Amino acid sequence: MKQKLNPEQVKAIQEKLKNMSPDELKELVKQQCLFCQISNGKVESKKVYEDESILAILDINPASRGHTLILPKEHYQILAQIPEALASKLFNVVNKLAAMLFDVVKADGTNIFIANGQAAGQKSPHAVIHIIPRYEGDSVGLSWEPKKGDEKELDELQELMKGKIQIDVKKEQPKVVEKKIVEEEEDAEERLP
Repeated sequence: MKQKLNPEQVKAIQEKLKNMSPDELKELVKQQCLFCQISNGKVESKKVYEDESILAILDINPASRGHTLILPKEHYQILAQIPEALASKLFNVVNKLAAMLFDVVKADGTNIFIANGQAAGQKSPHAVIHIIPRYEGDSVGLSWEPKKGDEKELDELQELMKGKIQIDVKKEQPKVVEKKIVEEEEDAEERLP
């Protein structure tokens, strides 16, 4: 049973937190974060994928068979804090794992779900992406009652969002192979024994 702190204890903790540097606060959060403890091996998990910056584990309280959690190993509380390159890599891993789940667990579909903040249902202060395999007739509930949006409000939101969004999409240019290079490679292949 949790012990309730008295006002003096609360004040002492608040004072200590106020005097901590950003790095000290970040380290304290990491020490308290379940997913950071899983990432550094202090808490066991059912790992299904791991590289130097990303971890994917089976959810121990799954919404359905094969429910997988994908997370950055470094502590980020919400998706918006994750550096762009890591977010891109994270979603690449999510995409590959979601595709694999169709085959492995014979899913009929998948939901890719992120709870960003407590109001959105985030249970732990670590950014996590859920892949929830879906099956025909399952009872997993991720739906809402759609209702017609107010046209004026939609127009206002559109303008506000268009004015604020800053996306720098770097398009990879297709590689152009000059005919001369191809011919040189073909000549070199013909000379091979």
